[in-house]
Amino acid sequence: MKTIYQIIKIKLALIVLLAVAVSCSKEKGENTLEANKGGIKLALTEAQFGGDNVSVAKASAKASTTEPLVITQEVQSGPFTFTAELTENTTTSNGLKASANKKAATSLLSLRGAVTYRVVVYETDGTYIDQAVGDASDASQVFFGDKLIAGNKYTFVIYSLGSTTTAPAAAPTTNLYTAGQVYFGFTSYEENGADLMYAIEKDVTILGNNTPTPLTTPLKHLFTRVTLLVDNSDATGTFGTANYLKGGYLSEVPVQAEWVSPFTDATVDLSTGATVAATDMTNIPPIANLNATARTFIVNQNQSNTFSIALMIPSGQVKIGHDVNAQAVNFNFSNAGLGLKPGYSYTMKLRFNSDRYVNALNETRSVTAADARYAVIGGYRWDRYNLGVANVNPATNNPDANPSVQALYGNYYQWGRQLPVANAYSGDGAIVGWNTTSAPDGSWNNGTATVPVKAALDPCGTGDRVPSPVEYTRLGNYTRHTSIGNWIPNTGTSAGLSDFTAAHIMTSKKSSDIKLSFPAAGHRETTNGSQRVRQATAIYWLNTEVGGNDRAIHGRGFEGGAWDTQNYFKRAGYPVRCIQDK
Repeated sequence: MKTIYQIIKIKLALIVLLAVAVSCSKEKGENTLEANKGGIKLALTEAQFGGDNVSVAKASAKASTTEPLVITQEVQSGPFTFTAELTENTTTSNGLKASANKKAATSLLSLRGAVTYRVVVYETDGTYIDQAVGDASDASQVFFGDKLIAGNKYTFVIYSLGSTTTAPAAAPTTNLYTAGQVYFGFTSYEENGADLMYAIEKDVTILGNNTPTPLTTPLKHLFTRVTLLVDNSDATGTFGTANYLKGGYLSEVPVQAEWVSPFTDATVDLSTGATVAATDMTNIPPIANLNATARTFIVNQNQSNTFSIALMIPSGQVKIGHDVNAQAVNFNFSNAGLGLKPGYSYTMKLRFNSDRYVNALNETRSVTAADARYAVIGGYRWDRYNLGVANVNPATNNPDANPSVQALYGNYYQWGRQLPVANAYSGDGAIVGWNTTSAPDGSWNNGTATVPVKAALDPCGTGDRVPSPVEYTRLGNYTRHTSIGNWIPNTGTSAGLSDFTAAHIMTSKKSSDIKLSFPAAGHRETTNGSQRVRQATAIYWLNTEVGGNDRAIHGRGFEGGAWDTQNYFKRAGYPVRCIQDK
């Protein structure tokens, strides 16, 4: 009986111990599960474009010792000079890279908006576990909280296309190292949706204890970024020297450019970020309405170190004034034969310029050519001489002589009259038979100020006409204004100076070698035609009347560079500078 009791006692003790053990095991399991919660949390940053996207110190040192690449191509096409300048963006060039200081060496991805990304988790041997899509603007997101074990190590791959609307393609559920490839088929090659950024973090130990494990590796740009724009800045440097750079105009019609270099869809190995296969795409949409607003494109999906970027501007796409490109223009950049590099950012600036000297047939000439009668500024062809100058050969009578000379002052005209009333050699006294009757409105313009039409009494020769106020203002806006010679104040009733040295100079802002000189001839008085204030003002009749009275509009240039349009009595005598009627 005692033995039976002892056996029962032992059994009961074993049951109690077993229950205690089960209870402890359950409690430990619950505590372990609780400790495993937390998952991962991403503090996403975007590595700068450049030679080393991660090492800030190396990138900074490189920027300080290596000059950024700048390649310039210039193509002459008809009247146009097309210039393309390709610049490698660095911390010191145009700011497309991050700042050189350590805190700014990467820029937050969320600054580009609510960019979508994909994060994939693997065992350290590459076995697939799970994947999720995140929003870079939401730093509170936590992933894989129920799938990761505290203390264990995992591999994470994060990638994004820079899109704020569409998540990047899903990763395969296969082993990272044996079949971890993703095909990216692009619907657009602009920055928002084609800028593949990638990071991999290996051997990440999970913290647990409800603390999300942070992933902080910056996303590296895998492809090449090219920012394209039309540069309408003014000329810089000194013409004729190495530092001179011709300026550019915006086209007055929308410009559509076409890519010649290839774009591809890419298959990328998620274990390395390398492109392992690429398919060339056809029917790439043209770049519509190319202008001074920068457009950013992603190229070189092959991640080639010998990538060339090529662009074509078809004929008829660029219009400056009366000039239109008649031939297509091609640019091809290959980084001086070395290729544009993956992970780098470049800017391509296009400049359109048709400023030049031409003859009456609009054929380009040198500044001193015998028939270089016109200067083209902003697409409008201006006579280089005042109407009435006898010698219009630049080889023997320089229209830009400094100081000016009497032989460049030309005739004086009353507004609306076809025949001259005086010239530079008429003397300063009153003119017998001076006409004190104002010409009727419309005498020099059958159209409007914006769409002028040459009238029968216009004094300019065949193919030329008196310019409109709109055309004069356009010229004034596109030029820098200076003066030469001796000047007097624009006051009083004196005849002015008699050395004929003063002129108002308009030099193209876009082409420092193209200019027009307007001698400061003053005017002939309204009542009797006597000379007034020569070398005080460079005032020239324009083809439009004020309307309803006896006044018409003229353009004025002064010493020191001031200029404007104003009006005066039609019966006064002023010089005329003609413009080609094109």
